[in-house]
Amino acid sequence: MFNCCRYNIYVKKTLTMEDSNSNRDQKEDRKEEVIALYQELDQFLKSEEFEDELKKVLAKSNPNYLQVLKKRMRDIKRQDNGIVFAGEPSSGKSTLINKILDKKVLITRNAQSTSTVCKIRNSEKIKISAEHASGKTKEIELTDKCDINNKEGQKLLRNTLKPLTDIVSSEKSKEYQTVDIGMPIPFLKGDTILVDTPGIGWLDVLNDRLMEYIPNALSFVFIIDVTSPCTMSQDRLPEILRKLICLKIDDEMPCFDPGDVIFITNKWDSINQDDSDSEDEEARTWEQYLFDIKSSWPQVTEKNIFKMSLKEVVPGKMNSSVEQFKEFQKVLMSNIKKTENARVIVHLRYLEELLINVTKNIQARLQLDTKSEEEQIALTTKHQEEIECLKETCNKVKEDLQKKVTAHIEKLAIKLDRCMSTELVKSRVLNPHGFKPIMDAIRHPDESAKEVHRRFNLYIDFYLKTEVEEGFDAIKKDIESFFKDISSKIQVLESEWIAKTDNDEHANRETNSESSFAFFLFSLSFPFLAILGLAGGIVDRAYAPIRAACDWFFNTEEKKSKNIDKEYERCRSSVHKTIEDHLESNIGSVLRKLIDRVTVDELPRQIGALEEMIQQLSKSRQEIISKLNLLTDLASKIGVMQDQIRKIQKDLNQISLPSEEEKAT
Repeated sequence: MFNCCRYNIYVKKTLTMEDSNSNRDQKEDRKEEVIALYQELDQFLKSEEFEDELKKVLAKSNPNYLQVLKKRMRDIKRQDNGIVFAGEPSSGKSTLINKILDKKVLITRNAQSTSTVCKIRNSEKIKISAEHASGKTKEIELTDKCDINNKEGQKLLRNTLKPLTDIVSSEKSKEYQTVDIGMPIPFLKGDTILVDTPGIGWLDVLNDRLMEYIPNALSFVFIIDVTSPCTMSQDRLPEILRKLICLKIDDEMPCFDPGDVIFITNKWDSINQDDSDSEDEEARTWEQYLFDIKSSWPQVTEKNIFKMSLKEVVPGKMNSSVEQFKEFQKVLMSNIKKTENARVIVHLRYLEELLINVTKNIQARLQLDTKSEEEQIALTTKHQEEIECLKETCNKVKEDLQKKVTAHIEKLAIKLDRCMSTELVKSRVLNPHGFKPIMDAIRHPDESAKEVHRRFNLYIDFYLKTEVEEGFDAIKKDIESFFKDISSKIQVLESEWIAKTDNDEHANRETNSESSFAFFLFSLSFPFLAILGLAGGIVDRAYAPIRAACDWFFNTEEKKSKNIDKEYERCRSSVHKTIEDHLESNIGSVLRKLIDRVTVDELPRQIGALEEMIQQLSKSRQEIISKLNLLTDLASKIGVMQDQIRKIQKDLNQISLPSEEEKAT
């Protein structure tokens, strides 16, 4: 008997697959359209009809615009939309990727094994491409030898990868920069790849490889081993976060969204749950991890933080780890879907912004004959004075903001130094709540310096957490406020050259459009405590311990106390400089970069473009008016490109909407 229900399901699945393939084709079409637009604009900006005077103004607002266009074109065409898996050695990165693939492809060990960056992509053929540090590439074709769907085929692939990626099997594996692994992985749509990285914190050369790859990433999955005494969230995450923020400030990582980052806390099976006390301990540990992760990465949402034991994620089993893994897969698939067009959308926005700057200059020229020569002279004189004032303001505010950063760092260091000089705070430092009194905790002379350092660091961490946020946040708000104020003043000056009519809706909308940098600046959640990291270990790096006196006997409490006091004073005597250096190299460096980006780069660009435009309008008034027809043609061509951009944006928005079948799934 014909099963109508089963047939309907078959038809529904078939249509869904067809819709999915159709969406993918449409997205690829949009990508090609954006590349074509970049090429068209590149040719337009090089052409003779886009005159040298127009090029000079654009070069002020968008320095090296032709080189930037080429760079962005290369970026759109790139085949790597990387989702990077990062963590400490043996935290479970390779195991997690194997679970996602449902195949044991990557080598997993209890100790550090991965020595290079491994990129896994969807490919009809099974092949490996290894890039050596010398620049040579080693190609290995396995399609006819390896059936990836059975254990023997997976073992063959692992054995082939060993000398290229496994430091336990071969020291020479460290000489390979990246290893590209291709195999049929249908869920990796478009150019999305999974990237396995060496363990953070093991070898400097491997840390460098991860940091070098960061600009290529569109998203991250951080794996944290809950059995590790020093977690990545306390030490390595601040370093990575600082790198990401600096890259965003420099516009070197325009496609990365910090809100897409996923955290996996692994190896919870190691916490004994035989009694209620252990269950309470696990609950407390989980809450602490949630707090640490949110502090280290403020943009993260709790739905992107998972708790599991990867070794318990087994096909056919049902437990909390399996449930968490399934939820993780949903979020990961959502990120993969999002990365399909992340680059296209971001680069389309840049294209739109570049055309806005071209349009403003042309519109000002088209409106020139609506002003008398006397009106133009008066407006030019007025604006030149205001422009000089804006330049001086940028220089002054830059100095003021830089001084504020220095002053706040100095203030925090002085305050900490003074309070740690008091007997009351000294007692709190050496005998914190929940700890044994330090006199009881030290049982051997060699423990003295270590225990004083430990408690000293704990207090510094507490102090920074409670004191550091407010002052630096005020400076960041000052930067935002200044940028917004000066940008608004520049727009007012521009508007006096670009008359807006009812029919000129494009100029009206585009002139007031927010720049990509403004969008980044005002959406940036500045995680001061996160990029600062913990000061734990700062004293150990700064001071050599005092050797215990040879005549220190444990029955001599006075001598033990004097030795503790001496070690404490040794730490405190240099705490001012130590904290200054710590704050400057972390928060200070990022804030100063942001200040320079606003006051030396972004705003001077806007001011310089306006100044150049006004000077040209004044110098070449009659020549410009005589070319109004040519300018109208230019404006028309630009308008066509802007219409194309809006159409592509609309199409991408519609394609990105989930189908009814996807919603049901």
